[in-house]
Amino acid sequence: MQTRSLLFAVTALTLVACQDDMTTEKATWETTTKGWAARIEKMKKGHAELATKVKAFTVPETETALVEDKAALDKAIATGTTAITTAEHEIATATSTIEGLIAGGKKVRVEVALGTTKSTVDGSLARAESMVSSANSALETLVQKVAAAKATGEAVKSRTDAWLTEVKKKGGALMIEDLVFNGEAIDAVKSKVAMDSLVATLKSCPDLKVELAVVARGEAAELGTKRAEAIKTQLTTRGVDAATLAKVAGSVEAEGDEKVSLAVTTPCK
Repeated sequence: MQTRSLLFAVTALTLVACQDDMTTEKATWETTTKGWAARIEKMKKGHAELATKVKAFTVPETETALVEDKAALDKAIATGTTAITTAEHEIATATSTIEGLIAGGKKVRVEVALGTTKSTVDGSLARAESMVSSANSALETLVQKVAAAKATGEAVKSRTDAWLTEVKKKGGALMIEDLVFNGEAIDAVKSKVAMDSLVATLKSCPDLKVELAVVARGEAAELGTKRAEAIKTQLTTRGVDAATLAKVAGSVEAEGDEKVSLAVTTPCK
């Protein structure tokens, strides 16, 4: 029995003697895992808060572009969740690998594995952090867009209310000073308030009749007429009855201000 015990002790001492000193590697591994844990927890917390905000955030259903942006943001949240799960899996795999090699006692193998696994996990964490950061930025942008849409909606309502008073008067006039053109075409973005207000006003009653007049400045003889036709096309495309526009005319002047106006010939009753 003593002989067997002695043999076991000798074997154990031999195994210990064969193991390399990995004090430095163990310290490096401990520091690395602590850093990973801090990053993943911070990211998970931020992503959870973001997901809650996005879930509660609503956009006007009438604004197609904003609805699409919200759908893209929802998708980004789901993608971020997947990226975080992948990073956690990489950390678990790295932990199993490194701890197994440390137990094996071979310094060189541990050093090589530390470099490889750190690169893999850091890359996975960086991708997930980038996705979460991008989703945060997307939410901030969407919030700004919704606020802008709200402001535009309020401006349109205010303008429309004022014009609805004018279209009840025979000879009433709608002066549109913020309708912007790029050559012959209407600048849809810069002219949004004007066009939205005009559409709402002209669709307000079936008996309304107006005359559209456009004065352009320049040398192209047909510029005013083409701009007037562009306005008519925009209006009818958006549901204004063509009969509402009793007359559409354009002219060009060498000097003076450009103007777009509508004169009421048959007012709303």
